[in-house]
Amino acid sequence: MKSCLPALLILLLAGCAQVTSLNLRKHQFGLLPTKVIWFQVAGLEEEQLAMLRFREASDKRTSFEENLCIGKTWNYNLYDLRASASSTFLSQITGRKNIKGTCEDANLRPIWNYVNPNGYQTAVLESGAGEGQALHGIGRCGEDGLKFLSSLYYFSRSKPPVDAPTFHYSEEIKLAANQVTYDRTCGDSSCGSTLTEDLKAVYARFRRISEKHFLIVRDFSYLRALEAKDFAKAREILVDLETAYGEALKFTASNEYLVLLTTGESKFVDMPDQGTAFFEFEKNNKNVSTKRTKLTNLVLSSGARAENFCGIYEDSQVFERILSGPKQQGLELKIINPFK
Repeated sequence: MKSCLPALLILLLAGCAQVTSLNLRKHQFGLLPTKVIWFQVAGLEEEQLAMLRFREASDKRTSFEENLCIGKTWNYNLYDLRASASSTFLSQITGRKNIKGTCEDANLRPIWNYVNPNGYQTAVLESGAGEGQALHGIGRCGEDGLKFLSSLYYFSRSKPPVDAPTFHYSEEIKLAANQVTYDRTCGDSSCGSTLTEDLKAVYARFRRISEKHFLIVRDFSYLRALEAKDFAKAREILVDLETAYGEALKFTASNEYLVLLTTGESKFVDMPDQGTAFFEFEKNNKNVSTKRTKLTNLVLSSGARAENFCGIYEDSQVFERILSGPKQQGLELKIINPFK
C-alpha cells in the first residue's frame, strides 16, 4: 500500500497542473475578449517580413513576430479557388463561404450584428480600398446594404468626396455612426498621414464610447503596391503596418484585448537568395518578382482567446474562432453567444 502513495501523489499533482504559456510566453487560456483590434491586410504573406528583417542589415524582430499564435487559412470559397481579398475579408467577418461579390452578399450577417445587442460597438478604419474593395460599397445594395452596415463607425483613408465629413489625426475626432468619415489628407494616390497616426487618433476617441468594442483595420494599399511591383512603396507601407500593429499589441498587456491579423489574396514574392542580390532589391527593386496568389492566407493573434487561431482552417472559420470559447455542454455558437 505504501508503495502506491508516491505514484498516487504524482498523479494528483499532474491533474492539478495548468498550462499557462503559449509559444513559450505567459498566457491565460479561455479568457473572453471585451476589446478586439482586428487587422485585415490584403497581399501579406510571412516571408515578406524579410523586407523588414533584412533592411539596413538589421535582424531585429518585428511586431508581427511577437504574436502568441500563428495560423493559416485556406483561400477559397464556394465559387473561387483563389478568392479576392475583398471576398476573403467578407467571408471572415460573416463566417460564410458563399461570397458572390454581388448585392446578394448584403443578406449575410456580419460579426458586429451579433455582438452589438450585447453592448459591443464596432468601428472600421479602411486604407487604400479600390473599386469593389471598400466595405461601404455594400451600402449601394438598397435596404439590405444599409442594414449590413448599420451601427458602424466608419473611417476611410481615401480621397474625400465633395462635402463628405472628414477627420484629421491631429484634431479631436467626431464620431457618428452610419456614415463614412474621410481622412482629409488623402488624395488620389496617397495620404499625408500614416496609418499609425490615424489608428492611434481614431482609437483614442472610439474606445471612449464603449468598454466593449471591435476596431477593424482594413488595408488594400499594400496589395496594390505588390501588384504594381513597386517594392519600395510596398516596404514603406509594410513599415507603417508593422508600427501600427505594434501599437495594438501593447494593449494585450491587459487580458481584455484580442489583437488579430488576417490576410487575403496573399502574394508569393520571390525574394533574392544572396546578399548582393538583396542589396540590389533594396536599392532598385531588382532581382525580385511576384507570382500568383497563394492558396493559403496568414493569421496572427495575441491576447485573450489567441489560442483559438493556431492551426489550419478555412477563412470562414475565423468568425467562429473569435466568438467561440471552449464548447460548454456540447452547445454550439448558434445556441449560446459567448459574448453575452
